[in-house]
Amino acid sequence: MFNAANTIWQMLSQRSIMGTNDDGDSSTTSSTSVHDYLPTFCDVLVVKTMLQRVGRLPLELVDAIVDDAAYWAHTRVEVDYHREMGHDLNVSSRPTGNQFLIRTPPLGFQRAPVLGDEDDRQEYATEGPEPRPVPSGNGEGSALCSVEDIRGWLPSAHAPLLEHPCRRIVFTIVSHDQGWASSGDRGGYRGSYTWFDVGLERYGWDGEARSQPSPQETAPFAPAAPHTASLYTLRPDVVDAAPPPADHWDHPRHAQPSNQPPAIHQFSFPLLPGVDCLQMNRCATLEFTEHTVVWSWTDKTPRDESVLAPDADADTDRPSEDSTAFVDDPQREPPLDPLQKIGRGSETSDGSFVRNLQVGDVVTVWAKARFPGWINTIRRVQVDVYWAV
Repeated sequence: MFNAANTIWQMLSQRSIMGTNDDGDSSTTSSTSVHDYLPTFCDVLVVKTMLQRVGRLPLELVDAIVDDAAYWAHTRVEVDYHREMGHDLNVSSRPTGNQFLIRTPPLGFQRAPVLGDEDDRQEYATEGPEPRPVPSGNGEGSALCSVEDIRGWLPSAHAPLLEHPCRRIVFTIVSHDQGWASSGDRGGYRGSYTWFDVGLERYGWDGEARSQPSPQETAPFAPAAPHTASLYTLRPDVVDAAPPPADHWDHPRHAQPSNQPPAIHQFSFPLLPGVDCLQMNRCATLEFTEHTVVWSWTDKTPRDESVLAPDADADTDRPSEDSTAFVDDPQREPPLDPLQKIGRGSETSDGSFVRNLQVGDVVTVWAKARFPGWINTIRRVQVDVYWAV
């Protein structure tokens, strides 16, 4: 039995690094590529059924084989500003320096749970959220939807059985900054003030009204969220908006539009890239760089260099930064840890974000720019999410 299981695992692993050309023939790609073959939800179900019934393997061993082979269901969202708008997206420090870019379908959904055409799904993916606090649940804490609520919006055969099914998230970003800086590490990441952060949204009930989608909405395989539920932002934080000074609206430049009430809530963004920063731009570099950032559920430690992708553009001629160099010169900045050297937050490879995602969670990406003169120029953003069935 274990010999058969090992053979099946090798077959699935080999298939996970196989691509298909236009003629339908398989072609082997580099083993370092991340899942060129993307099985569908039904592909995974069929393989699991074959392993259980034909291979006569217990479900626990089947799940282990599928996980080891990285044979997971998958969704992809992408926004290409140059292709869709005819120009790249520029995010500057004014007025806010914080720009929403894209959101994924809810975890476990193969597409956005909206009823409509492609335009509706594109609006779902790219329309920025409103800063709304999660409503209270009638004195019993927050009114966020439970995992069982979310599963009820999916066809029964498509609902993930695990509460935390996410296995991997791959972020692909093509961007650069303004191309110059008065200080910082040109071509590196130290002193870069344009970057990207990850956000998190979760469904909650609007007020106390709770319902499930009608059979017409979900049949036969179209996922749909009920009209009484909507997305709330958990990351970044939503805080009370600070009221303006009493004489603020008296100034002609600050005249408040008659049809726009003052903001009650706002998002709270960090001033500088934090330990959870997704990716920084190379400092003072006008050429576009494609960064691919992989977050996996098996990541365990922030300093595990095995999870770091090799940086082909790294300047290997620079002197190494060891701790003894800073003892003699206390004015120098301390050395960067392995993640910071490639422009990532120092606590983004412990796997906690991926492992803690539950069915229905939505991942978002935000672009940041700080201080006058800094511009985050974005050409393309893509997010691939893999989850266990």
